[in-house]
Amino acid sequence: MSHTRAVVLAVACLCLILVQVEGAWNALDPEQMRFIHSRCFEDNLPAGPKRALYASKWIKWELEPNDETTHCFAKCVLEGIQLYDSKSKKFRSKRITIQHEAYKTFTGANDDEVAKYKQAVAALRVGSGSCSDVFNTYLPVHKQFHDVSQLVYLSVSAVAAKIYEADPNVKRKGESFAEYCAKRAWDEKTKGDACKARKYELTGSNELKAAIDCIFRGFRYINENGFNPDEIVRDFKLINKPELEPQVRSVLSKCAGEKAYEYYSCLLQSNVKEDFKHAFDFRELRSVDYSYLVKGNVYDPAKLKEEMAKADAKVC
Repeated sequence: MSHTRAVVLAVACLCLILVQVEGAWNALDPEQMRFIHSRCFEDNLPAGPKRALYASKWIKWELEPNDETTHCFAKCVLEGIQLYDSKSKKFRSKRITIQHEAYKTFTGANDDEVAKYKQAVAALRVGSGSCSDVFNTYLPVHKQFHDVSQLVYLSVSAVAAKIYEADPNVKRKGESFAEYCAKRAWDEKTKGDACKARKYELTGSNELKAAIDCIFRGFRYINENGFNPDEIVRDFKLINKPELEPQVRSVLSKCAGEKAYEYYSCLLQSNVKEDFKHAFDFRELRSVDYSYLVKGNVYDPAKLKEEMAKADAKVC
């Protein structure tokens, strides 16, 4: 890494640390942006002949066709990047500055343009908070500040590429969260423990606990609000096991601990353990490519087994 880029990263990190100390919001990195957009695609992209049309527009943050489907997609993204808060029904314009300052050396976004964008968002007033209401409220700002908002929120691929190149701490495209977290938890001396982890053995090692905490955060089982059981339930549904929701929630609610490894252990020692392994594996596979479901892929036990065997072979 060049000295200049190292300095840039240090400054960016300092900005984020200061924000965190103040109890405020942290800027989102490229991985977080990709996750948010892909999740909104998953939840809102319609099936049928028009699916490709919607996808081709949304991928460029072109809010078309102007219908309820696009309205809900737009609201989903605005909530995901936390520019809009559905509880208070207000836009959070101050976060534009935080996001801009954290990455402006990479984005090249103009300070004055960003200030105008922030001012325009600050003036927005939402009524009912419905998809259409939020969409129509934001649309004039979207049209006027499309390009600068794309830069600020790291939606320009060249900008994201610069950040990936400069910051080794951001999870890469094509890398699963299991791989990403394993590199940070285990080394050559503890490779045996890593192999046992691939086989779902509960070794209780500090390395495994660190890896599971990292993976739970990457899978969004733990988010900024704490433990998120809904996300685990969602993963069971994606392996065609929606009927297990009551059991899964029961296991999690009765779990004695509140840490990632403790929840993980509870699931692996429960009567849903085999299904949890499949759900966890399928989530690992999808974390390699956030557009996995958007591309039309579905849960395929045989394919999943094959892919997990490849992942295991890299470690064991």
